[in-house]
Amino acid sequence: MPKRVVVVDNDPDALELVVLDLGLEGHEIVGTALDGDTALELVVTLAPDVLVVDHRMPPGPWGLEVAEIVRREHPDVEVVLYTNHRSAELEARTTSAGARLVPKGNLRSLRRAVAGG
Repeated sequence: MPKRVVVVDNDPDALELVVLDLGLEGHEIVGTALDGDTALELVVTLAPDVLVVDHRMPPGPWGLEVAEIVRREHPDVEVVLYTNHRSAELEARTTSAGARLVPKGNLRSLRRAVAGG
């Protein structure tokens, strides 16, 4: 079932790839952003089904912080943290926030996470 998705990544090339891939999967990309503050604004204004957000996004709030805020304030929005960074702490905090952690570059896993699988 197609989802309404907001995609956030401070790397424009990575952002473009995810937007293209998820769009080809039939999802509606309702918004994109390059930083965490804009991600939070888009969740409020666009009410997506899913937020796909990179973790490392200096200087503003990083993806995990965005995920925690979104899941707390907008529990109907699924959050996928899409990142190259891996640590036990990041995995634990992502799970605790009610978000999913997907390794950046693994588009198959990202597609499954966005689709709800």
